[in-house]
Formats: sequence, structure tokens, C-alpha cells
Amino acid sequence: MSLQKISNLRDRLTFAPRSGLARGCTAVVVSLTLALSGCGGGDPYNTQPLPVSFNIGVTVGNQYVSTTPVNSGDALNLVIRAGQQLRLDAGEPVVWTFYVGGSAINGGAQVYYGGADITAYRVSASAMGLDTFAYYPLQAPIAVTFVARSVYDSVQVATVRVLITN
Repeated sequence: MSLQKISNLRDRLTFAPRSGLARGCTAVVVSLTLALSGCGGGDPYNTQPLPVSFNIGVTVGNQYVSTTPVNSGDALNLVIRAGQQLRLDAGEPVVWTFYVGGSAINGGAQVYYGGADITAYRVSASAMGLDTFAYYPLQAPIAVTFVARSVYDSVQVATVRVLITN
């Protein structure tokens, strides 16, 4: 490129002095940018990353069953036989609620319902276990439900419905 072309290009890129209105708008934009940049910065001392979503892995009788984990907002329906053990693991700390016979039980409990001993127990901050046993054949299938609510984000909820059969 010749020296003349470079000089012409430089002259085209040189801007005229700004008007008072343009300087005022620039000052407002810069002020708003600086004021809003402090919003929503988060906690710099929080060392644990917040999860975006969680899944629930399902294990029946020490065998991992779930190839498609339960995503937040979804439900999974399972059928197990009386006498089998079930383990549900959310992979992050959750608050578990166990429903049997229409009653909600937080954490875990042992109940006799519909002809079966049903024991729900907390395995860890993220996992629940379910043990079932029936002395005699069940008259009808027994429905129980587990609901997991994330400790980090209470909007993250997943449901597992379990049907206990003979």
C-alpha cells in the first residue's frame, strides 16, 4: 500500500469532535455500566459449585438398573417384587420425602402397609434405600413414592413411583 493510501485511510478513520449530547450519552452509558456491573456477582467465598440439574440413579438388589436417570421435573415408574431392595441416588444432597398410603414421611420410616413390611432409610445425603418383605402373597400391589428436592435449588424436584408386587 502506498503512503498516500495510508494517509487517506487515516483521515477517514479520524472522527470529528463529539457534541455535548454525545458526551452526555457516553457518560450515562458508562455510569450505568459501572453501576450494574456490581449486581449479581455471586458469593466469592462459596467454594462449592451449584449444580444445574440432578439425576436419580436406580439400583435394585445391588444391580444398577437405570440407564436413563430421572431428570429434575420428571418422574420414573418402577415395579419391584416384595422382598427386593431398592436404592435411589440423586448424586447431590437432596431432601427426600417418602409417601406410602397417601401419607408423607420425611427422611425414612418402617411401616406395615398392605401386607408388607416396608422400610425406607437414608443411606447418605443423596441416597435413600427401600427394603420390602411380605410374609404372604400380597392381596394387591402397593404403591409408594419418593420425591427428591435439591438442597441447592428447591425448584429441582424429581419423583420416583414404586409399585411393590408379588
